[in-house]
Parts: sequence; C-alpha cells; structure tokens
Amino acid sequence: MSTTYDDTGKSRSAAGPALTPARMKNLAATGLAYVAFCLLMLSLRPFSPTSILDVEANEGDRLNQIGFLAAGSIVFIGLITLVDRKKLAAYVQPAWIGIYLVLALSIVVAPDPSAAMRSVILTLIGMLIASAIILLPPDEESFARMLAAAMLTLLFINYAGFALLPSLAIHGADAFEPQHAGLWRGSFTHKNIAGPVMSVFVMFGIYIYRRGMRLSGIAVGLLAFIFVLKTGSKTTNGLLPMAIMVVLAGRIFGLSKLTVILSALAVILAAMLTIGTIYSDALASLTASILDDPSFTGRFTLWKYGLENFSQNFWLGTGYDSFWGKPVVTGIEEPYEWAWDFRGIVHGHSNYVDMLVTLGVVGFAIMVWAIYIMPAVNYVKACRNPANAARADLFMMVIVFLALLSFLETFFLRRVDPIWLLMVMAIMQLQVLARQEER
Repeated sequence: MSTTYDDTGKSRSAAGPALTPARMKNLAATGLAYVAFCLLMLSLRPFSPTSILDVEANEGDRLNQIGFLAAGSIVFIGLITLVDRKKLAAYVQPAWIGIYLVLALSIVVAPDPSAAMRSVILTLIGMLIASAIILLPPDEESFARMLAAAMLTLLFINYAGFALLPSLAIHGADAFEPQHAGLWRGSFTHKNIAGPVMSVFVMFGIYIYRRGMRLSGIAVGLLAFIFVLKTGSKTTNGLLPMAIMVVLAGRIFGLSKLTVILSALAVILAAMLTIGTIYSDALASLTASILDDPSFTGRFTLWKYGLENFSQNFWLGTGYDSFWGKPVVTGIEEPYEWAWDFRGIVHGHSNYVDMLVTLGVVGFAIMVWAIYIMPAVNYVKACRNPANAARADLFMMVIVFLALLSFLETFFLRRVDPIWLLMVMAIMQLQVLARQEER
C-alpha cells in the first residue's frame, strides 16, 4: 500500500481510513459546517453591484428570507441528526438565553413589531448557522481542516473576483462614497465589512499554522492580510495587530487572566479616545494629538446625535432596528446645524451607541455580559487545558478585535452580517471549550 503525506509531514495511507458509518457521519457533519461557513461569508448575493444603502434596504427581501430559512432548516436537521445531544445543550446556556430575551424585548417595544420580528427571525437563523459551524465538526482536527478548506475556498473566490469581476470586487466612484474608489471589497458589500472579516481570516491563518498545517496557514494569513491592506482601512490595520498581541502576550507568559486584563484595558482606552471625547474636552484634545482625524471620518457627529436621543428611551430603547433609517430619524427636518444629514444614515457606526439607543440600558447590560464578560470567563476556563490553547487563543483574538472595532462600526445582532456571525462563532466556541473543562 502506498503512503502519502499531508502538509504537517505526517504519513497516512493512500487508501485512507475505512468509511465506516461513524466516519461517514463525521464527514457529513464536517462537510455541512464547511458549506455553512462559506454561505455565511459569501451571502446569497456575492459581488453585489448595489450600494450599501440598497443592500441595507433589501436585507429582508424574499431571497434572503427563503434562502436563509432553507439553509437554517438544513443546518437544524444536521444538528439534531449529526451532533451529540449533550453539545446541543449549549443553546440553553445563560449567555444565549440573555440574548434571546433581549431580542424578544426589543420586538415588544419596537414601533413596528411585525417588521422587527421578521428581522429578528433572520438574525436568529444566522446565529443558528454560525454556531452550528462550531458544533458540527466532531473534533478539533476536523474543525481545523474544515476551516483551512473554507478559508482557501473563500480567498480563491475573492481573488478570482478581482481578476474576473473587478468592477464588482473593487469599489468604484459610488455617488454616495466616491472616496472609496479603488479600494477592495471582494465579494462583500462594502470595504468596512471586508476589512474586519479578512482581519479575522488572518487570525484563522495563525490558528491553522499552529495546528500544524504550515503551508495552508501561511497562505491564508498572507492572502487575507494583503486583502486587509487593500481595503484602505487604517483602523482595521491598527486593531488587527493589537488584538493578536494582547492574546499572545498572555500566552507567552502562560497567564490567560493577563490576556483578559490587557483586553479590558484596551477596551477602556478605546472608549476614552472615541465616545469619551463627546463628554470630555481633555480626552478630545488627547485624541486630536494622536490622530489626524479625531472625528473618525464624521462618526463623532453620529455618536453625539445617537446618545442625545438615547435618553428618550433610557431603559428599553427604541426597539430592534428602530432608529437609524426609520421614521424617527428620516422624518426630521434637514439638520443644517449638524455635520451630517442623519436621514440617509443606515447605522451609527458604533455598536455601543446603537445598542444603547435601540436596546436601552437593560439590553445593553445583558449584551455586554453575554458577548464580552462570559466569553472572557470561558476563555480562562478553557485555558486550564493546554490542548485547548490554539483554539481558545484564536477565538479570544476574535472577541478582542471585534470589541475594539465596535467603537467604530455597528454589526451586533444585524441579521446575517458576516462580522456579527464570526463573533457568534467565537462566543459559542469559548463556551464549548469551557464546558468541557467543567465536566
């Protein structure tokens, strides 16, 4: 029998392991995770020619509703037939219950509950598919190989787009945002989505490399990093290495709690230099001395307007997706006294501001606990087992990176936004690893 070698240098039989029923079940589960991951990252409309405003307006259209409902149904069947029932208990853990309650409450208080419910259903379907990507692979080796295959597939499709569909894969002189002309967006709707997603892909490349698939890891990390640079996002370029260094610093010293402390300090500093400038002239001056554009390309005005309206619905907010782009904003007179015309804005470019406005203090507190505090606690628990190091570090990097990015972009609970779904994957994975150590 001949022998072949994988890119770790390990030998394996050319014939491969026998296709027993158990192995076929594992292959089916891993294959479903691969397809699901590619679907979430590509969407049902890759390389869309529409502007970001058109995309936001059509997120709830029939294609998304039917397509993701079908995908969610297939994934649900896969979960109940291919995954150990004990793993499915992850869906009724406190963090997820908290998120479900926030979504339910946000429907009740929304001015148009039926529209809010449709959006929430799509959000829940996206969360189901994203979390299933973590639960379906039977072991870490299967997960790592699935991830490597998905990364190489997605990067190939995106780079092929630059060669075959340059007018769709690269921003043109859009009437709304002509300054983005020439910047890469690939299969995504906007460079502000492409940049963060590809930054997470860089982290995936590091993980794949640490798992022993050296060539695949280098290829994924390098191609994704080049993509990030081509999006022209200085913010993303700065936050990516920061998130990686915060986690690796804790790994170098063997102290998972150090990673949590450093990440908390980074978030506090980011809060002071962004939203903090609204309330403190000293912080505004400090930010101006550090950055060329202390307004963060006009985001400062959006945050200030959003926070001024937050006090009107302090406890429960305006309801799910019930502020930007809705009559409460689009119906105002042209705001000549402000630097922006808020009537055409799709979100406030800050997860934290938008959570306060739409979910209120109650929803904000629950979400912070569910998506930051619990994952940090789970990371520390997961790191008690050295075998979890690579996977725990990967998804803690994702949490730290997206926590910092959240000061400048809005993606939490945004239907099938790929950035949000990557965070769902991170939350679920850290939870699963922590529960393994509790048994």
